Amino acid sequence: MAVDVTRTTEVTPEVVDTVKDIFKYHPWDQKKIDCGEKVRAALQGTYLVILEAVPACSTRTRALNKLVEARMDANAAITHDGKY
Repeated sequence: MAVDVTRTTEVTPEVVDTVKDIFKYHPWDQKKIDCGEKVRAALQGTYLVILEAVPACSTRTRALNKLVEARMDANAAITHDGKY
């Protein structure tokens, strides 16, 4: 079972195993690929809408960067089946 490493106060063998799992390469099966494609398509569409509808400025740039960050976080959640 995964340990909540964000709340741990000591490095135990379980913590080490969890950290190794977080950084380990986990290949995606077809179900995960399909989920990732749905997320990517939705975020790409949103990105394009913001490019068209929102004036270019530093705030728009931050909004666009957050979409890229959302994709990466969603990918991590898919990869780890929501464990972390």
